[in-house]
Amino acid sequence: MKSKVVGLVLVVTGAVFALSSKNSAGQAQSNVSKGVAPQFLTLPMHPREFEDSGIEPDKGHFIWNAPFENGQPPGQTRGNGSTQGPGPEVPRAPLSTTPLATSTNVNVSNAPGSYQGETTAASNGSTIVAGSNNIVPGGCASNNCAVAAYTSTGGTSWATTVQSRTWNRTTFGITFDPAIDVDTSGNFYYSFGGAPLSKNYPNSIAVAKSGPNGLTWSAPVAVTYNTSRFFDDKYYIAVDRSGGAFRNRIYVSWDRNTSTNQILYISYSADGGASWSAPIKVDDGTSKFERVIGAYPAVDQTTGVVYDSWHNYANDRILVDKSTNGGVTWGSDVVAAVTHTGFGADIGCNGGREQGPAHALKVGANGVLHLVYADSIRNRGFDILYVRSTNGGATWSAPVRLNDDAGAAHQYHPTLAVNGATVTVSFYDRRDDQTNCLSEVYATQSTDGGLTWAANVRLTTAPSNFDGNANGPGDYSSSTPHGVSVFPFHSDHRTSDADTLMEIYTFPQ
Repeated sequence: MKSKVVGLVLVVTGAVFALSSKNSAGQAQSNVSKGVAPQFLTLPMHPREFEDSGIEPDKGHFIWNAPFENGQPPGQTRGNGSTQGPGPEVPRAPLSTTPLATSTNVNVSNAPGSYQGETTAASNGSTIVAGSNNIVPGGCASNNCAVAAYTSTGGTSWATTVQSRTWNRTTFGITFDPAIDVDTSGNFYYSFGGAPLSKNYPNSIAVAKSGPNGLTWSAPVAVTYNTSRFFDDKYYIAVDRSGGAFRNRIYVSWDRNTSTNQILYISYSADGGASWSAPIKVDDGTSKFERVIGAYPAVDQTTGVVYDSWHNYANDRILVDKSTNGGVTWGSDVVAAVTHTGFGADIGCNGGREQGPAHALKVGANGVLHLVYADSIRNRGFDILYVRSTNGGATWSAPVRLNDDAGAAHQYHPTLAVNGATVTVSFYDRRDDQTNCLSEVYATQSTDGGLTWAANVRLTTAPSNFDGNANGPGDYSSSTPHGVSVFPFHSDHRTSDADTLMEIYTFPQ
């Protein structure tokens, strides 16, 4: 185990395309062969897609907002409101002397005219595979709007493959929300969602598999397949690489949206992704008005204990639960952090697309749980906050702030890469723009399991202007260790032309 990462690598991606939706009564909206976003779906969007839809996007998100049976439940929010204002200032994380380096910016995707966003990545030690949405704005009826994989061994040259949109005897109009992890043999597993272009069902979550080279992918296998108006959203994947009883078990978690409710589910595969368990409910909510999104599973690679985390935007909490029997049964939900964003907040200059906590959860050395998220802080805007647990998620530390600027600039979209005791976080940061609009990418790192953190370093060589782009930078970013380096993924839009869409960049050391 190394106590310090020598070098930091950043990969950056981008946004713009749109979908329309159904109304609160579930009635279809016309869309003239363009994309349709189901309830709650937070897909990328483009204003032209709404010209014929008959509805207005809710600042980048589609949120079920019909009246409750007996009014609004106490303490809960509807839509993207928050039960409380910005939170109190959070103390800066203790400072270490560990330096971080910058590097040359290298374009990875080279895919002009399409949107690469909602990023993911994993490494098997010799190969890194990144993933993203890969969508042509307003053109999914005539283009292959399918998630892409970007494969490299050294981070300077990349090969692109596009996943199939066909599985379970269905060819979906669009695929989205990718996530990647790897098993003990170095095989990659890539999860994503699929939906049609004219309605929100049938919809499905699927997983494709590649060998250790990350270049040849199997046909996707359905984890879920819904022919009803239920919609499964925001899928993340984790693989057990421990030596325990559930070695190589694959977990996919998501939130399911019914006519009034959201439920957090997880499914697992014990045969390399060939078949999947029935969905297993994780969250403890029992009301008809639960509001959960952003499931993020993580495995303790020493013990095989699997954790799941999510944001409950009805009561502004990030919750964590765990299973010790391979995901079959789950314990009690534990509050890891209190948020102040509701479903999301418009921080400006992101085309109106709201930003939420975009949290990430990983398990490091000695079973320490690391969780990062963005939150609205009084007199500071959005900050990047960090909490940890040293007792299996039973209790959590008070949050500390990882961005070290002195002003009120927004920081958002944190990524989290954990390699033993080395924890690396990158994030968007507007501190260099007096108008609090242009976004750079900054990073910080801890080499002692999250106790102290290095001074922030800027990684980008040019700022991104996300304003005028209805997607902004999307909903989340991702990162992974690879050898002695770290690869975070973020949207990069360093062109003044809003119709020149964003690319994926890497910054190899």
